[in-house]
Amino acid sequence: MVENTEYLLPVKIHPIDGCAENTESLLKSKTRQIGLGENDVATICGKTRIVFDFGKEIQGGVRLLTHYIENGSPVRIRFGESFTESLAPLGVKNATNDHSLRDFSVSLPQLSDGCYGQTGFRFVCLEFGGGTYRLKNVYAKSVTEKREIAGSFRCSDERLNEIYSVAQRTLLLCLQGGMIWDGIKRDRLVWIGDLHPETLGVLYTTADAENVANCIDFGAEETPPTDWMNGHTAYSFWWILVLYDHHRFTGDNAKVGLYIDYLAKLIGNTNKLVSENGETDFPNYFLDWPTSGTADAVIGCNALLKIAAEKGGELLRFFGKDDFAAREIVRKLASANNAEPVAKQSVAMNYLAGNEDKNAAAEKLAAGGAKGLSTFMSYYVLTAAKRCCGAETAVKMLKDYYGGMLDKGATSFWEDFDVEWIKDSGRIDDLPEDGQKDIHGDYGKFCYTGFRHSLCHGWSCGPIAFLTETVLGVRVSDGGKKITVEPSLCGLEFADGSIPTPYGKAEIRVRRAGSETEVEITAPKEVEIVANSCKLTRKGV
Repeated sequence: MVENTEYLLPVKIHPIDGCAENTESLLKSKTRQIGLGENDVATICGKTRIVFDFGKEIQGGVRLLTHYIENGSPVRIRFGESFTESLAPLGVKNATNDHSLRDFSVSLPQLSDGCYGQTGFRFVCLEFGGGTYRLKNVYAKSVTEKREIAGSFRCSDERLNEIYSVAQRTLLLCLQGGMIWDGIKRDRLVWIGDLHPETLGVLYTTADAENVANCIDFGAEETPPTDWMNGHTAYSFWWILVLYDHHRFTGDNAKVGLYIDYLAKLIGNTNKLVSENGETDFPNYFLDWPTSGTADAVIGCNALLKIAAEKGGELLRFFGKDDFAAREIVRKLASANNAEPVAKQSVAMNYLAGNEDKNAAAEKLAAGGAKGLSTFMSYYVLTAAKRCCGAETAVKMLKDYYGGMLDKGATSFWEDFDVEWIKDSGRIDDLPEDGQKDIHGDYGKFCYTGFRHSLCHGWSCGPIAFLTETVLGVRVSDGGKKITVEPSLCGLEFADGSIPTPYGKAEIRVRRAGSETEVEITAPKEVEIVANSCKLTRKGV
């Protein structure tokens, strides 16, 4: 893993109070070296607060080039994913230093060049307690992993283009330290459930699946097959799907083979907790936060288990292992007398598991459009909606939901979002006007109330996989050796994209031609291409 470091100037500076002169100099590009005879500097006197807006979400810290200090006191540095968070001291609207320091004080040396902090942010508030400071520059230090990006998407709808781009950027920010974090402000941890939509994003974005493989290792090494990953029963089921999709895309028999015995034991132990009539006896049922503690969580987790058992059984058979326990789980859950799911998340999982009537699922998923979506489960809800409501309905839900975050200033997608928050709320890059809600500090539930809410969360990258699989119509199988294409233009004039394969990049062009859909694919010769419901032209063989 190689780190890529950039130093970014602010795009806007907001003096909040106090005395600050020549702050516009801090917007200028200069030699990143402090000198003795600096002339074009900002001068700050007495108690003063200044907020720096770097224009986009960043993982890293702040770099301060300090020329001269007289009678200086410690400077308080406060990071924020929103303008209002950068102004919020610890404890205000649940502002926190959990997992990474976003609010702390430092003593700045004279004639110094120092980097401070390591977190997720867009805004930095510098709070000076007294004295006089002359600053040459204030930079954001952006740290990401250096990698080749092979996945892309572009179409005739700029809104969809922006959604894809921001989703991919969200994902790439969360690839840190050779792992896949849930978020860059909080929690900066490997949560195995969060990992599945992120895994699909990685596999559609970069040929380097090392981060996925490392997280597979981490989950299994941390958790015996008799326990539950991250303390959540369902997270072990998600691990099975991560393992399956890693193998489906990469054909990495060596890596997956290491965990076949673990997989067999996990499935065998789980089977013991499923009764003959399909009732389960798990220590907890967590599907996502909005359904936590409800009957929908039980329904959704059981549906997830059925899907995981099917995919896990497929892996066991591929490696020549006994799949009896997997088949038993599927058999028993198929005959269960489930309660009726209500929440879109559990409806979607139940439908994808084959437990929900198509018409009934369609009615529930289409009701209210984007209302009831959660970022974590959006990929699964949208995929289910595509299959039972039609691709155009699902794409509109995607635009309304993720577009709502963009309209509020998002440059990365959030831990959670409710379209109801849009009404009467301001943007994250400005202070709320009179009568407006603070969309960051005034909203959020469960573990992400107020400013504890993360505005860059990898599980929200579902649009990468959804747009690739729906509009481009791409489906990868056989360890990346086969691509099935069945595009849905959904009223678009065109769609172009690319995905990585183990043999090189595959490029896809989709065009409307009267009543037909024409697809042109350039792909490595090792990859088989199968086209459904479209006219295919293959190049590059």
